[in-house]
Amino acid sequence: MARRDFMSVQWRGLKELEKEFKAMPKRFERAAIQELGKYSALLEEGAKALVHHDEGDLEDSISFDPPKKKGQGFEFEGGSSSKYALVRHYQPYRMGVHDKMPGDNYYVGGRGRRTHNKPAWRGERAGRLYLERAIRVTDKDFQRTGERILERTMDRRGRK
Repeated sequence: MARRDFMSVQWRGLKELEKEFKAMPKRFERAAIQELGKYSALLEEGAKALVHHDEGDLEDSISFDPPKKKGQGFEFEGGSSSKYALVRHYQPYRMGVHDKMPGDNYYVGGRGRRTHNKPAWRGERAGRLYLERAIRVTDKDFQRTGERILERTMDRRGRK
């Protein structure tokens, strides 16, 4: 009869592995809340940088809430409480030169002087569709946010 070789498999540390799996949801939730919080702060920064600027009221009204766990996912909300925000977000530019006060030629190409004087944010100038553009130009940041959440979840210490 032919000789058989046997392989022996032993699981050591099964309780430790089980403990590790039980800790993962907590690490994931903590990492997701923290990292999405950083991303929501970035969106707020971007929206404020890209919004029209006259007196600064619209810019001051923009805010983003911290993320919250909702069901199986996470969400956060942001925007402006000003009724004027939606108008300024979508209103087409009024091209040409127009006055704010008689004879001041304040508006040029659909933007006022203070809006023209705002610095660019990630290559974007302040103006219409400021919320949409803040989201668009931070797409890679959002992808990196997901990667950091995964890294932190897999890290045994639960932080990075």
